[in-house]
Amino acid sequence: MAALLALWVGCTDLSDYDRERVRDAMADSLLSVTESHNIRMQLIEDGRRIVTVQAPFAATFTREGRSETELRDSVQVTVLDDDGNVETVVTSHSARYLGHDSEFHFSDNVFVTTRDGRRLRTDYLEWSQQNRSIYTPDFVIIVTRNDSITGYGLSGTDDLSSYRLTEVTGEFELDQTDP
Repeated sequence: MAALLALWVGCTDLSDYDRERVRDAMADSLLSVTESHNIRMQLIEDGRRIVTVQAPFAATFTREGRSETELRDSVQVTVLDDDGNVETVVTSHSARYLGHDSEFHFSDNVFVTTRDGRRLRTDYLEWSQQNRSIYTPDFVIIVTRNDSITGYGLSGTDDLSSYRLTEVTGEFELDQTDP
């Protein structure tokens, strides 16, 4: 009987390499994916709704406690101020929400409109929910009530009240007279 027990224990003992392979296989099986259609998601901070997200399609990938949500087919993200009023609206063809970093990465025809009438157009934009900041290395067009500026490498606040371009390629003043 003792010999049989020793043989069984010897057969079940895994090498470090085998243990690593089992751990990798288990980690792969811990990936979960959830798909949703016609979603309306609200992000809440300190009991207040601060962001509303709408999209026809969303797929959320969760692995090792970190989740990412891919949004497609006409995404709209509305940012609210402390009183619940619309501060900024971002629309794009697609976006990725990184829940662990509280960041949105918008792509394909990104448009930003603020309640003060500022507008931005680009093909890629990162928005940090925590810092209330935006960034893109790509070409941008920014239009205010009085002027317009184009360039590359934007960083600034999400309401476009303050921003910096690394390379300005053009600017012009809009004619405010009635035709």
